[in-house]
Amino acid sequence: MSPDSDADAVVAGAGAAGLMAALVAAHAGGRVLLLDRDLHGPSNLLVSGGLFPAAGSRYQRDAGIEDSPARFAADVRDKGGEAVNEAILGPVAARSAEAVHFLADVAGLPIHLVANITAPGHGVPRLHATPKESGRELHAMLRGAVARQPRVRTLDGAEASGLIVEQGRVTGLEARVAGKRRALRAPSTLLATGGFGASRRLLAEFIPAMADALHIGAGLNDGGAIAWARAIGADVALMDGYQGQGHVNPPGKTRLGMALPGLGAIMVNGDGRRFVREDVGPSALAAYVLGQPGGLALEVFDRRIHETVMSQGSYRDAWEAGKVMVARDLDELARMTGVPREALADALAAAGRCARGEAVDPLGRARFAAQLEPPFYASWVTGALAHTQGGLRVDGRARVLRSDGTAIPGLYAAGGAAAGLSGKGGDGYLPGNGLGQCFPLGLIAGEEMAAARA
Repeated sequence: MSPDSDADAVVAGAGAAGLMAALVAAHAGGRVLLLDRDLHGPSNLLVSGGLFPAAGSRYQRDAGIEDSPARFAADVRDKGGEAVNEAILGPVAARSAEAVHFLADVAGLPIHLVANITAPGHGVPRLHATPKESGRELHAMLRGAVARQPRVRTLDGAEASGLIVEQGRVTGLEARVAGKRRALRAPSTLLATGGFGASRRLLAEFIPAMADALHIGAGLNDGGAIAWARAIGADVALMDGYQGQGHVNPPGKTRLGMALPGLGAIMVNGDGRRFVREDVGPSALAAYVLGQPGGLALEVFDRRIHETVMSQGSYRDAWEAGKVMVARDLDELARMTGVPREALADALAAAGRCARGEAVDPLGRARFAAQLEPPFYASWVTGALAHTQGGLRVDGRARVLRSDGTAIPGLYAAGGAAAGLSGKGGDGYLPGNGLGQCFPLGLIAGEEMAAARA
């Protein structure tokens, strides 16, 4: 297959959704041309926590956990409210376990259930991961699976610039490859280039509250695919939705992960005052942290929590980068952090009373797990923008839709380029929703493109 020859599908973007769709289409017999601007650069998959939800997987059954697509969908609705994307929620939830099984059985990834942690908003443990529970590891393994698939031709350094439309149908992409303009044609085209988290212009238009926030997603998320499709009549949805991240260590290269509050961690600002129910969820938490003096908060926990979350890649990276302090007692914690000792003592004592059932949290947190005990662990965190949730409106078959609800022939979208599972700011984001859309919708897109091949 030469770069200019016909393929059965052209996929723009080698992130989670693009890799999944390429693997599925190739496994079904299709020939896939996979484009990426920089295969060795960052992607949202690479910088993610590497955790993805699936409902009713065999890994859950082996752990004795009862789950179902209906229960998963109900959890998304409980979190997202009226902003839930009903057009894709049912199909994504229904295919989530199958997507995980495909990754294990066909792509050859060693998958396990993260059974020791129930993520905020999920009724049961349903997040899955590769052994190191790391986006970096998951990214490398998926790239390896694609490299082993002979029906996928990958073009690195290929910068797509627009869609080819002939007789009312999308028939490929215009792209610059090795400095030359190419017309890459195929019966099906998938846009999987990510969202618009790196576009200050689009953020100012659709999510002004996060326009100046630290962006920890992939730098190439400029919204290009959204613009190309809108130029030919595609509709968009949930453009104000985003995943925030409230556990990011300044200057943004590491983060603690989402699991600490559920295990009993608390947060205080520089004055030593708790300001939020910490289990609100990592996305919604971002705005609360940014609202504190200097946009900073101190997350405080103990050895029990530290040892539990060391299995997760995000926290392990922060620990190895020296972002976590260890204090023998309260006095040392105050000296190390500069937070007033008496305020720290009051916050820890109040949380302890709540953990023992002796008091009700005035901030509304219902569960503190266990009282924190010295030695204390602590880390400074800030709020950040991980990725946007809005994008091209698609149906349950991953087809890009016009404003009148009709599908644009030959055009599909998944991942950050497509509208996600829920929108409306950061409050509607359920942990794992990003990859939770990428893998099932990528599975569906791959099947659709394979079925449509000429």
